[in-house]
Amino acid sequence: MISEQAQIGIDDIFKNAVTANITVSPDDTCKIEPMHDAEEICEHEFSILTISSTSFRLMTLFYFNRDDATKKHFIRGSDNVDGDDHAFSDAFMEYCNICCGVMNRVLNKNYPYLGMSTPYVLLTPCLHFISSLEPGYVKHFRITINDSLILHATLCVCDYDSVDFTVDSDEAEESTGELELF
Repeated sequence: MISEQAQIGIDDIFKNAVTANITVSPDDTCKIEPMHDAEEICEHEFSILTISSTSFRLMTLFYFNRDDATKKHFIRGSDNVDGDDHAFSDAFMEYCNICCGVMNRVLNKNYPYLGMSTPYVLLTPCLHFISSLEPGYVKHFRITINDSLILHATLCVCDYDSVDFTVDSDEAEESTGELELF
């Protein structure tokens, strides 16, 4: 069972981590809104990262297309600006990894023994695996960067024991600005 306050905490941790870390420059803006209809998610690929404990597994899915606007946003924040798919993949995975690293650190305050995967990419036809895991909590988000680039994300929590904690909403997580190695 995942308590309501834990669900709110997971959402807040996610929103703070993404808002502080998914943008490339200090002038970028980021708006995150919950979605009620997952049918709105139209991207063809997604990056998935997992944070696991003995009580739960939290999967964070960041959906994306390899279109020019998405590539341009994420590659301009990397050292490799040649615009190829490999440079985009590396840059996008780095941002996803940073966001989940922040989430991992905050969750670690309540769950000291956590493991985090490295990001990997799957195609959206693979999404059926989520329902087969019988998650106790699933939430979808729309992420709008600079009022023009729209991405989507899903949080999925599979609970193996009671999951209950609170997050101090006044405790703001700051941008790390660098890739963390685990």
